[in-house]
Amino acid sequence: MADIYTTKIEENLIERVLKEGLDCQFPKYHILRIAIAKTLSMQKFRLDAEFWESKKLGGEKKGEYHLSQVTGKGKEEKEDFDMLLRAMFYMQHKEELESKNQDIFSDEKLYLSILEKYIHRGLYELQHSWKNTDCFYQWCLDNLSLYIGNPPAEVRESSPTDNQGYYPKIEKYFKDCAVSIYRISEDNSYRHHICKIEVQDATKIPHFKKKFETLENVLGCNAHYEACKGISKAFNIYIQKPQSQWQNPNLRDFQQGLAYLQKQSYALGVFAGMNIDKKPVCFDLKDAPHLLVAGTTNSGKSVLLKNIILCLLQNKEVQITIIDPKQGSEFGEFKEVKNIEVFTAEESCKCAEEFIEEMESRYKANAQGTSYQSMSYKILIVDELNNLTRNNKNMLDKLTNLAEKMRGCKMHLILGSQRPDAKTFAGLRDNIPARIALKVSKGTESRIILDELGAEKLSGKGDMLLKFNGKDTLMAFGIKLSPEELQTQLRGLR
Repeated sequence: MADIYTTKIEENLIERVLKEGLDCQFPKYHILRIAIAKTLSMQKFRLDAEFWESKKLGGEKKGEYHLSQVTGKGKEEKEDFDMLLRAMFYMQHKEELESKNQDIFSDEKLYLSILEKYIHRGLYELQHSWKNTDCFYQWCLDNLSLYIGNPPAEVRESSPTDNQGYYPKIEKYFKDCAVSIYRISEDNSYRHHICKIEVQDATKIPHFKKKFETLENVLGCNAHYEACKGISKAFNIYIQKPQSQWQNPNLRDFQQGLAYLQKQSYALGVFAGMNIDKKPVCFDLKDAPHLLVAGTTNSGKSVLLKNIILCLLQNKEVQITIIDPKQGSEFGEFKEVKNIEVFTAEESCKCAEEFIEEMESRYKANAQGTSYQSMSYKILIVDELNNLTRNNKNMLDKLTNLAEKMRGCKMHLILGSQRPDAKTFAGLRDNIPARIALKVSKGTESRIILDELGAEKLSGKGDMLLKFNGKDTLMAFGIKLSPEELQTQLRGLR
């Protein structure tokens, strides 16, 4: 009789890791050991918490394992870490076990139940944080740090006890609306609790979407949903946490984003931030080919523009020109960086004229046989677009000219604005299909940027909506680097 059982979905994951991740024929129980290590690296929760059930991949039983395989019990000393694992579980849950007078060293049933919890949770986290295109060895380096007790604050998850009651309320609400739903899983992100559900009757999906509009009134907080790609009838419901429970992506996430960019074939790769699933959101400015970044004061616009510049500088052939109406103070960190020039508002028209001349020169050279491949990328970044063009139609005309014509000669435009208005953006919008909206004051401003509502509901703490060339809108959370972290990133680029 087996000691540990896994589900069909878990077995499929194990086979996928062995084939696509490790590319070898390790015994399958090694993946269970990795799962245990993953759970040990995460925040602990009480053993009687409902949380454990939500961190389990569903399905019927399929795999069977013995302790001799999973923990090496009964093998020679150097291979038997069964007692060590019991001791680690004891240290993790000492207070709870002692309060219930439970002995993990003698109670085999108790030990196996804890072991299964750790295996199921670890496999669940592996399923949701690793994909076939990722390097599995790098995943192990990033995810298998060991903490006895609780991990450091930067790797902790929000306690699900803070979110207790969400799913029962959601289930009851839709049941009262004659829509039956089934909970697939629950998870925590930076600022959201995520309930993945299935609408059991496909004919009820339109009714589900309509009734979702008033779900926020029941929950007492912001909520939205997205259909799960590739899973019929399944939806992710994103419930915004109280601000006191928010987490923010950090330097480690920024470095992860840069590492992801290096694996892609992007010419002008940009890492915008992390999505709700804690995955990097990236794009190639070359394909954009121009970008609008807009958001109200303190929304994170300038922080995002600086991060974009850091990403673009990874390409050594890029030349960047910045027009900073704040007398060059907003982007002062970049003045000493090779391949970057910073200009003030007074110099903006002359700068735009030089770009127009460069653009025309490139097209002329290409017509005479010079390949664009021999030319470097040139990027013009213009911040505070409204202030710069409000009483300067000449400057607006020059930028419109550039937006219309320079995409074909390895020249690109990035515009920043606090309050985009229809009048200023009218001549530009058709030629700037890539847009990022941070928090804005009004729904009309969201429509100007994205052609849809949504940005007016953002928190103003670095969260953003991205829309590229008519594709589905994405949400991401930007990363605010400290001045010291920014200088460290720049040090190797000067």
